[in-house]
Amino acid sequence: MVLFMLGLFGIMLIQSEKMQTYFKENMIINVFMTDNISEEDLAKNRADILKEPFTKSLVFISKEQAARDFSLEMGQDFVSFLGYNPLMPSFLVKLNAIDNEPAKLPLIEKKLKLLRGITEVSYQQSVYILVDKNIKTIGGVLIFLASLFGLIAIVLINNTVRLNLYAQRFIIKSMQLVGATHWFIIKPFIWSSIKNGIWGWLLALAMLVTILNFLPNWIPGIENFNDSVAFAILFGGLFVVGIAISILSSWVSTKKYLNAKIEDLY
Repeated sequence: MVLFMLGLFGIMLIQSEKMQTYFKENMIINVFMTDNISEEDLAKNRADILKEPFTKSLVFISKEQAARDFSLEMGQDFVSFLGYNPLMPSFLVKLNAIDNEPAKLPLIEKKLKLLRGITEVSYQQSVYILVDKNIKTIGGVLIFLASLFGLIAIVLINNTVRLNLYAQRFIIKSMQLVGATHWFIIKPFIWSSIKNGIWGWLLALAMLVTILNFLPNWIPGIENFNDSVAFAILFGGLFVVGIAISILSSWVSTKKYLNAKIEDLY
């Protein structure tokens, strides 16, 4: 159960990281251009923006396409009503997640405004700041909880092994008194701890995989934030942690009783 809870928080951390990337890479910067921009300047601007390291993707919206989209949104043909199309051609720019930080956006805006024919660079700065703040808060809480459960996992696994060896402390001492070597005595306890750790890990793994398979039924679309490689590393890490703690606890506890005096066992 301890490994299961630790794994569950690990999954939440992985998926929250993927969500952060998704939200950051789907926020749009509007780059508006003059009506009379030439095809040559338009093509050069497109190429210049695409080669920037902060650009994830770029979509060109002509003034005609902008008018059609706006008319569909408003439910009426505003161009016929006004007699002209006041909208400007634009690029919709999506940034890479690593560059989508409130502190970097003014620098990106300044660089985009240097391009020929650019009249305005628009983005919802307050939304960017709010999203960034919420993402960092949620990430911090999840990291704290995962660290807390990691500490609890270590303590509980260690205590479970120690209690098991405490019940067999007289057997350990008796084997020592009849001449058994320390390694001969410790070995079966370590092997038993390894087997228990493997069974515990397999049970936790089965429960975690079951949750991952059924989670899309409860939260549609959550499967888009799964990361098979990260999950494999997480499950492998749980195995290593569970086995390592079990072996170390068995070794330390058994050595404790081997070094203890007989009267200290009571």
